[in-house]
Amino acid sequence: MTHTYPLGEGDLVAYVLYLVRHAIAEVRGATADADRQLTAEGARRMRRVALGLKRLGVAPELILSSPLRRAEETAAILVSVLAPDLPIEIYPPLAPGNPIAEVISGLRQYRRAHHVLLVGHQPSLGELASQLLTGSPSLLPLPFKKGGAAAIEVSTLAPRTAGTLSWFATAKQLRLMARGQR
Repeated sequence: MTHTYPLGEGDLVAYVLYLVRHAIAEVRGATADADRQLTAEGARRMRRVALGLKRLGVAPELILSSPLRRAEETAAILVSVLAPDLPIEIYPPLAPGNPIAEVISGLRQYRRAHHVLLVGHQPSLGELASQLLTGSPSLLPLPFKKGGAAAIEVSTLAPRTAGTLSWFATAKQLRLMARGQR
């Protein structure tokens, strides 16, 4: 499923950015927004989502998470299923309200990792996907539901040209893919 892109001088490099929205969290107002944790149901469902991602062959070399608790907890579940020895790196640009350009430009420092999983929030993830695919955050924002994920192939980090959408799946679709897995 992974493609390579010629970059010149005989180098072939491809990057896959996996975008994942956090799982179901406590209702707004129950606590400070940054401290909202996953519900038990949200954590259970995210584990099934992670198994679906595993079935799709998602094998991140780097996991970047928003600093908000619900995203960090989601990232921890993903790590436990997809890459148990991989540390989670907190990536502040993934917090809600940060400019998409900041998220993208900051990725340059991670160009040694060719499979990067980012855990964040909506509408920022949808706008990030749009930017990666079209060059505009508002032209085609993807409607990430909680636990939804996408894989976007790009030729460089930070991407300077339009990427390719490999797949986009809801949490329910990913949980169905996980059937029979543990």
